[in-house]
Amino acid sequence: MTESTQEGELHALLDGLKEDAAGYFQAAENALEDVEIEISARPFGLRSEPPQSWSERDQYWANLPNGIRDAGARLTNRLVSLMGQIARAARNSPLSSEADQRDIVTATKAMRAALLYRRYRSWNVEVLNDEDVVLGVNPAGQSDDEPLDPGEAKRTFAGWAENIGSILDLAEASPGVGSSSNRDVIETVRYRPGTAFIMMWMDPAQPDLSDVADTVKEVFEKFDVRASRADDFEHEGLITERVLSEIKTAEFCFADLSGSRPNVYYEVGFAHALPRRVILFRKAGTGLHFDLAGYNCPEYVNLGDLKNKLTNRLRVLMNKEPNR
Repeated sequence: MTESTQEGELHALLDGLKEDAAGYFQAAENALEDVEIEISARPFGLRSEPPQSWSERDQYWANLPNGIRDAGARLTNRLVSLMGQIARAARNSPLSSEADQRDIVTATKAMRAALLYRRYRSWNVEVLNDEDVVLGVNPAGQSDDEPLDPGEAKRTFAGWAENIGSILDLAEASPGVGSSSNRDVIETVRYRPGTAFIMMWMDPAQPDLSDVADTVKEVFEKFDVRASRADDFEHEGLITERVLSEIKTAEFCFADLSGSRPNVYYEVGFAHALPRRVILFRKAGTGLHFDLAGYNCPEYVNLGDLKNKLTNRLRVLMNKEPNR
């Protein structure tokens, strides 16, 4: 398959996603037509404001029928997968710039937030000063704390999709992109069957976290899968390099999002980009960052609940029964 053919397929996939998303947004508008939703009058998404509650920012999403929400979750998965392919195509294009790569990242987050009826915002570092005296610094950040009505969500999604289409046009017009040397940039990594890597918060002061890891290992072992965590192996050099190597080569990646640790979110994103078979769980009461809001991430209330739910998940994924 030539590179131009691949780009043409990406255009077709993007057009199909846009068409299906338009139908999804229209169905949501129809479903919410007679639903009264009260939105707080105070400003959203400002750095000086506390984060909005989960229920307040998800008022549109929460009032949708389950069938429409399921469609939204499927569209979110398609979006993330497609944008990863588009990012790789743009990265291999001599006509694309770093600004195009940043636009792809921003578009992915904005379009994903729109599918969940939230507004994505980001801001740069702001230096507070009084004439020549620096008073302080507001750090850069991002949020999706503001609810977004289906009509505006539809326009936001379509607008960013048009921008992404323009970036694909540049990639398609790039000469020589289909050469073997460029295709070799995308590395195919073979995984080690029967292995799993555990991505989670690690803190020696909290032994309950080790209990979670031991429970996960026990369940995987019943399916003849050897699971390990970063502190299970000796290493030389940076621990990050060994972690990324384990993610690249493991058959399964298990992530416990409890604690909302930034490194765990980073590792999950890396695993999704490869892609790897990622299994997400979280302790009851843990909120999901918007980056993973569209993914299946069940809660567990205790170790027994985690054991039962993970066993059922692996039973489906591997199409086999656990060893007794």
